[in-house]
Amino acid sequence: MRHPVPRLVSTELSPAGDGTLRSDADAWTLLLALARRRRRPGLPDRTAAFRLRDDDELEEVHDADPSAARWDPGSGWSVPGEHAAPARAMLDLYLPLCGARPGSPVVIAHLGQSIDGRIATHSGDSRFVTGEANRRHLHRLRALCDAVIVGAGTVAADDPQLTTRHVPGDDPVRVVLDPNCRVGAAAGVLNDRRAPTLRAGEAARLGDARRGAGAAEVIGAPCDRGTLDLRALLAALHARGLHALFVEGGGVTVSQFLAAGLLDTLQIAIAPVIIGSGRPGLQLPAVPSMRDCLRPPGRLFRMGEDVLWSFDLRSPPDGADAAASPDLERIS
Repeated sequence: MRHPVPRLVSTELSPAGDGTLRSDADAWTLLLALARRRRRPGLPDRTAAFRLRDDDELEEVHDADPSAARWDPGSGWSVPGEHAAPARAMLDLYLPLCGARPGSPVVIAHLGQSIDGRIATHSGDSRFVTGEANRRHLHRLRALCDAVIVGAGTVAADDPQLTTRHVPGDDPVRVVLDPNCRVGAAAGVLNDRRAPTLRAGEAARLGDARRGAGAAEVIGAPCDRGTLDLRALLAALHARGLHALFVEGGGVTVSQFLAAGLLDTLQIAIAPVIIGSGRPGLQLPAVPSMRDCLRPPGRLFRMGEDVLWSFDLRSPPDGADAAASPDLERIS
C-alpha cells in the first residue's frame, strides 16, 4: 500500500545530466526505483545500465553512460560515481536489498538495543530504545523489502503497524510468526488491512489460527516444540515472490534466524542508554571459548545519537573494513 508521503526533495540539486547524488534524499529516490524495478519481471539476463527519469522510474540506456546504475544478473545493482557522502552512505547501507531476486534472496535482521545489550525494560517497555533516525531506518528497510517478519511476542508487546508511514515507499507484506496461536484476534496487524498480512502457524493447528486471524491470511509450516521450521517458512515466502525479507524482531525471533544460519545481514543499533535488568537482545547457545565466537565483518553508521553496526554474515571474518575506516558513515 502506498502512503501519501510527499517525495523528499534535495536541498542540493545535482547539475542536469551528471547523475551525481547530492543528498540522502536523492539516493533514497534512486533506491526506491531500483527496488521497484527488480520486483517487476523482465530484468535483463545480461549486464545493463539504467538511469532515473523525471518521473522517478528507470529506463535502460547505453552502457557507456557514466551516470547510470548498473544491473548484473549475478551480483545485482551497483551505482558507480563520485556521490556526496550522505548519498554514498545510503547506497552502501541499502543497495544490497535492492538486488534480491529469485535464486538470490536476501534476509536481513535488525535489533535496537542499549549499551548493556537490552532491547526492553524488565516489564517489556521498548518505546523507544533507539532514536528517531534509527526508527526512520526501520521504515526504509520495510520499504525496500518485500516482507517484514516479526514474532508473536513482538505483536503481543507492541502491536506494531509494520508500515512505511514515515518514509516514501510501499508497505511490505507483514508476516507474523505465531506457531502456538498466541496472538490475540484483536491485534491491529491482523485487522487493519493496511498491507497484506500472513499469519504463519503450525500446520496441525491451522484451524485455530484461522479463527483468530482477522483479515490476515494463514499459512502453515512444520513446527518442532513450539518453533516454526524457518527454512520451510522462507521457502514458502520465496514461492510467493517475496525475496527481500526483513526480520524486525523481537530478540527471540532474530536469534532463531541467526542460530539457524539464515541471515545474510545482521544489524545492531546501539543507543546511548543503560537499561539494566531488562530483556536481552540476542540469545544464542553458549560457546566454549572466545575463539569459537562469531566475528563477522561489519561497517559502522551513525544514526543521530545511535550507532549502527551492519554485519555481513556471508563474508569471511577477515573481510572486515570498519577498522580501516574510523570515520562513521552518517545516515539521517
